Amino acid sequence: MPHCPTTIHDVSGRKVLVFDGLFDERRIANFCHVLMQLPYERRESFDGELNAILDNEAFMAAPFLYPVLCELLAEHRSGLEIPERTELSHVYAAATGRGEQPQIHMDLESPDALTFLYYGNACWRRDWQGETVFYDAEGQAAVVVSPRPGRLVMFHSNIAHRGGAPHRDAPTFRYAVSAFYYPQQ
Repeated sequence: MPHCPTTIHDVSGRKVLVFDGLFDERRIANFCHVLMQLPYERRESFDGELNAILDNEAFMAAPFLYPVLCELLAEHRSGLEIPERTELSHVYAAATGRGEQPQIHMDLESPDALTFLYYGNACWRRDWQGETVFYDAEGQAAVVVSPRPGRLVMFHSNIAHRGGAPHRDAPTFRYAVSAFYYPQQ
């Protein structure tokens, strides 16, 4: 059965597809528990976020997220003009806390690369904020995607974007999983 996006956004000719309702509440809660237990470390990068690298083999063997990513990639690859040789590169989880300053970035400049962003909290209120902002070719904020339990965003990796930090009243980190599909040489 095809997975239709809840919303499709065009950002300077590149796509951002938003999917809701792919997972039931029990699976979302179980996976959130897993994400909360990961050994997050502050990485040395442009924004110093807390992340945990996920082992590709373990991720691919897990029954929760990877099979859905494969289905979505197969269903939407041609519409997004992603070549067959684009495969899973790496996966990590991030925990964004209050007061952090996520930076605007591109995951990869290649038009053949794809990013999946899964919002991992089992509960998230609108007032806690933490939205992901996507920027157009002129550097203007063009699309805002709110975190929602189980929401999955599929987008061209060469779209500049930044994750949002939670509001100071949010009682938890904003958990997310990023899976990167890059062209294989």
